[in-house]
Amino acid sequence: MAKKSFKDSINPAMSFISQESIDRAEGETTTTEETTAKAKRTAKAPEGYKLNPLYIETKSERLQLLVQPSLKAKLKEKARQEGTSVNDLIHSILEEALTEE
Repeated sequence: MAKKSFKDSINPAMSFISQESIDRAEGETTTTEETTAKAKRTAKAPEGYKLNPLYIETKSERLQLLVQPSLKAKLKEKARQEGTSVNDLIHSILEEALTEE
């Protein structure tokens, strides 16, 4: 049985799949720098969506942070009250603090 190809059909889910994923599946390889540069040049939002420049970055960096247990508890409680994750809360606090400078 032949493998089905979805390349020629119009599939709304394809607007959420990155070109990097497609290239990887087809066997093409690119460096991270090339991918980042290409994403910035060709970033287009699906029809009906706006492109948010805050989310153009293609990957996240890990940061290990040591805090006192009482501070961690306060962060968890505030995140719960705001309906977000501790990671998103810390990210927004850091971003706000750095944009004030």
